[in-house]
Amino acid sequence: MNTDTLFELVLFDPENTVVSLLEKRDIEFRKQPVTRQFVVATDETIEVIGTDNPEILIENLVSIFVEWLEGKQNRKLQAQLVDGSIVYIDKNDTDGVTYILKNALKVTAFDPEYNTRIGNQ
Repeated sequence: MNTDTLFELVLFDPENTVVSLLEKRDIEFRKQPVTRQFVVATDETIEVIGTDNPEILIENLVSIFVEWLEGKQNRKLQAQLVDGSIVYIDKNDTDGVTYILKNALKVTAFDPEYNTRIGNQ
């Protein structure tokens, strides 16, 4: 079994919908421990674990991310690729999403509801 990290996933997702979708589809991940000594505005960071069949994993992740983006208006997914470039994931371009996830170091999921919740605390 492959236990290598496919990519890091940083979540600004107050309802934990990304984590729920990963769990629902049996995508393995591990939470990174919080080691910061100062306040940072993120819910959590997880590592998506690779599998022995990366094509199926990527296909499942594409459908999870498209579903998450379609769930609420103004949600954003940004990825940092292995070449250092930063790109946004477009829910209408599954081929593009597939390419991005195959080449991603880090994906950030941002739900604007996160700002609302922080502002109301």
